[in-house]
Amino acid sequence: MFVPRRVLVYWFVGFVLALAGVVSLGKACILPATARLYTRTSGYPEVVYAPYYTEGPWVTAESAVLIESTTGTVLYGKNEHVRMHPASTTKIMTAILAIELGDMGSEVVVSGNAAGVPGSSLWLRKGQRLRLDDLVRGTMLRSGNDGCIAIAEHIAGSVPNFVRMMNIKAQKIGALRTRFANPHGLTEPNHYSTAFDLAVMARYGLQYPLFADIVSTREAEIELARGEAQEWRKLANTNALLWSFEGADGVKTGTTAAAGYCLVASATRGGVQFISVVLDSGARWADSAKLLDYGFNHHRVMTFASEGQVVTRTRVKEGMDREIDLAAENDLRIIVRKDLAHLIEERILIDEAPYAPVRRGETLGRLVVLFDKDEMASVDLVAATGMPRRTLPRAFLENLKGIVRRAGRRSPAR
Repeated sequence: MFVPRRVLVYWFVGFVLALAGVVSLGKACILPATARLYTRTSGYPEVVYAPYYTEGPWVTAESAVLIESTTGTVLYGKNEHVRMHPASTTKIMTAILAIELGDMGSEVVVSGNAAGVPGSSLWLRKGQRLRLDDLVRGTMLRSGNDGCIAIAEHIAGSVPNFVRMMNIKAQKIGALRTRFANPHGLTEPNHYSTAFDLAVMARYGLQYPLFADIVSTREAEIELARGEAQEWRKLANTNALLWSFEGADGVKTGTTAAAGYCLVASATRGGVQFISVVLDSGARWADSAKLLDYGFNHHRVMTFASEGQVVTRTRVKEGMDREIDLAAENDLRIIVRKDLAHLIEERILIDEAPYAPVRRGETLGRLVVLFDKDEMASVDLVAATGMPRRTLPRAFLENLKGIVRRAGRRSPAR
């Protein structure tokens, strides 16, 4: 049997991750108690919890979480690391792999295996042909189980191969308490995830413009062909929040008898995006709206520096200039509850003045954000430019250039 090269790569990565997971998984389960200060888990992935993250709106869901998309900070959690049936929220990972590994313009031929899958459906028939882009879009909007099998066979050659790739990807991005047994979410004994892991997957997927576009689409039309016959099928998204909640832009519904009603939702207002997950909910639309409103109404994002932004200057010994600009190496952004924002402070810590030469990008200090006097986040401050050592010939040339520039500015126009 021919195994695509990309599948072999995933299997190798999976073997390495499995070995690492034996060591790291135990550490990753260490969770902070509800605390007044920002807390972090040990191990991978590092999870930042906002103060009082177990407080917030009451929801009917057995398991729920709310995170801010850019920082990944957990703002609300309820049994967020408990294993649950994910139902069709599984399709988030299926779509991610299709986007990462597939040619979205390629043609997919529907197999009898795909056409015969039970449950929610795109009503695919054996032998039908459609573009992978249409297949992924239709699968996510209408939650088609048949579409998931068609995607899996197209990408990996078989469903078992694709499921292995799903599990490898979950481990790689930090969804460590997830195990997939199929690409669609129909209930199986060893198919489970958590509210937190699903938020991690959604956050990861939303970095792709195509994924973000698909999950925010209310209605779409896809084209199918069989022989000479062509068919256009109009589909509506199963996510009712896209019509009812301001700023809603994703992500995926899920429903089975074992899982109950589930929803991974996202919304963006004023450039800030929140992701909520509710599993086994008695009122998934209301629960999700409560959590997202809690994010928007009670929190604010504070940006202290953007990557490459000059923050301050520092002295350089024996350099061509007396000072050099220091820029933030990365973005520094935190989210805080509005009633706790007064506890945030900013400090610039500069190392002892360096001797020239200074290399561009050399770390010379830190920008630190404190919450109630404790450090909660920081970014390195690096030299925005290089600075050569001052020598007599170089000083003479620089002075000569300065004289020429000044003389040029004084010359009358002709």
